[in-house]
Amino acid sequence: MEEHETPNANVDFFDEFFSQLSHILKDKDEETCYKEMFRILDDNRKGFIPNEDLRGILKTIQAKVQMSDQELDELIDDIDKNKDGKVDFSEFYKFMLKE
Repeated sequence: MEEHETPNANVDFFDEFFSQLSHILKDKDEETCYKEMFRILDDNRKGFIPNEDLRGILKTIQAKVQMSDQELDELIDDIDKNKDGKVDFSEFYKFMLKE
């Protein structure tokens, strides 16, 4: 992360994502919302999001947040705790809770 950047860039990034989905999920509890968001992102329905797919999703959204490729890589690395090249719901949920 560069000196002029804030540590809240990840939060801002996902806030934008959540705002896009909030109307769909407005009457559901937090965990259910995260499950629904994950289900939407897991378009192959295999129970995980490959890091390359996640990178593509994040690059699409990142235009509003203006994250560099290095920042995207660091974000994905932070989410993919077991470094297996994919993000499962547990990793996604834990990341979202810490933000």
